Amino acid sequence: MKKRNNFTFGIIGCGNIGIAIIKALTEFADISRDKICVSDIDKSKTKILKKNFGIVTTDTDILVRRSRFVIIAVKPKDIAQLCSSISPYLKKNSIIISVAAGITIDSIRKMLDKDVSAIRFMPNLAIGYGNGLIAYCSKGVTSTTIKKIVRIFSKAAYCFPVKEKDMFFMTAVAGSAPGFLFYLAELVYKILRKRRFSDNISVKIVSHLFQGAGIMLAKAEENPALLKEKVCSPGGTTLAGLSKLTEGNLEKTISAAFESAEKKAIELSKLR
Repeated sequence: MKKRNNFTFGIIGCGNIGIAIIKALTEFADISRDKICVSDIDKSKTKILKKNFGIVTTDTDILVRRSRFVIIAVKPKDIAQLCSSISPYLKKNSIIISVAAGITIDSIRKMLDKDVSAIRFMPNLAIGYGNGLIAYCSKGVTSTTIKKIVRIFSKAAYCFPVKEKDMFFMTAVAGSAPGFLFYLAELVYKILRKRRFSDNISVKIVSHLFQGAGIMLAKAEENPALLKEKVCSPGGTTLAGLSKLTEGNLEKTISAAFESAEKKAIELSKLR
């Protein structure tokens, strides 16, 4: 690799969220592919990404030396070892962007043994489809740089700032809640399949139900409760079904799911 090659984004970790970030940058934010490089301990993953996206793959030390923004997209359990290995190669103007659940900025700085400028992201996989969420906070990063990063990623997600103490809850909301929604979608899918609808038709019905409801919620700009009331006719079928959901105390179950996800994020932070 020639020394003149410099990258805007260097992404360490080519798992699901790493791939979603690559898609967000290349397909929606229009970042030139020659301005992105990736690395992963599993070289078969980087080989596939190079083929599919036409981006540069390299060793982690080279990536860190040549990238303006170093995106850490590895599992939380691997953060400490990674930080130790990349610390010697960070430059004074390097900016870390971490998407690791439960890992605080102070923890990352401690593991790097440097007061590096850092942004903490909590994205979800939908950023790879141009319609995701990214909660963020930062330390040691100028407002100009934050605006630049938000402007880039806003093309693939709704980006919003939060206090770092709220990032644990945002891990449950932005990071985990899509999984909760997919579980609800799975239940509807199973019901359709039991009624002998084909796999293809069942998937399309479920996807249109969720997509349609989401578009209504986004465009109507109304409280979800008001939209729910619009669907309900007095003495009608929707109310009959909703009565069963309230009877089973679905609200309590969903609240417990968010609390459990948040608790896990806090536990992850204490392991560092």
